[in-house]
Amino acid sequence: MLFDDLNHCIRSVTKFTMKMCTILLVLLGLSAHLVIGGQPFGPAGESRQGNDYPECRGTMQSPIPLSAFTARPGYESQPLELTNYQMDPRQVTVTNDGKLAIYRFEFPGDANVTIQGGPLRNIFQFDSLHFHWGATSERGSEHVIDSYGRRRRYSMEMHLVFFNQQYDSFETAAPLENGLAVLGIFLSNSTTEPDYGWIPALNEVQTAGTTYTLPDPTVFNIKKLIGARRRPYFSYNGSLTTPPCYESVNWLVQRNYLPISEDQLNVFRSLRKENGEPLVDNYRNLQPVNDRPIFLYR
Repeated sequence: MLFDDLNHCIRSVTKFTMKMCTILLVLLGLSAHLVIGGQPFGPAGESRQGNDYPECRGTMQSPIPLSAFTARPGYESQPLELTNYQMDPRQVTVTNDGKLAIYRFEFPGDANVTIQGGPLRNIFQFDSLHFHWGATSERGSEHVIDSYGRRRRYSMEMHLVFFNQQYDSFETAAPLENGLAVLGIFLSNSTTEPDYGWIPALNEVQTAGTTYTLPDPTVFNIKKLIGARRRPYFSYNGSLTTPPCYESVNWLVQRNYLPISEDQLNVFRSLRKENGEPLVDNYRNLQPVNDRPIFLYR
């Protein structure tokens, strides 16, 4: 109905109809905002991100395709290493914020997990970790691996998020150059079911906006999950993959992957967005590399 009336406005030139045109254009704009703005994250909503968040149109956006054949060799003066991540946490919470499944940790004695070395120029402090996954196991990861003319997107990608320790918090560091470091780890569909005792907690946060404290925090020991070996890994300078897309991230993406079963992936897929729809395909489309150097540390 609004579109029919708008056509009438175009054919009419009286002051009254011109005024009506203005009103209808505003209404149409609001209508479009409500429809498009309902999907601010993931591939379905990216057409609008650049309007609401100008940095999402930047030249150093993430994710990007990664290839061992085209990456430059990386050389470590000091190995990339994590500290305190072997400790059993004293508390772990999981939150479904309607876009991601986010795990946050507290450690005994208020110890901080940190990452340093490799291409990093500072010590970065652990903030949280979260996951991106697909509606099916053929997709879900944000970064992809190009190899022998084939592009592989894994079933899931886990991001361990760190902020530069010279700042007080993630929020302070996020918009600043060299403010963040993210360790990305792929998970691939497996016929075996690994012992991930932290996954059943997701059944308690199926509704968007809910948080749950794991009854036994020791089931989520970070080192037991990701292991001690970091290499091989890719490194490049990029951005957050969700708005506001700050271009402040030192990306460290491990080449090897972890297993995860179909049943475990389905627990993630049982989560819901704020509108009640399934929370799936919460990954961002690939972004232009724009001649950025990509390094592979073997």
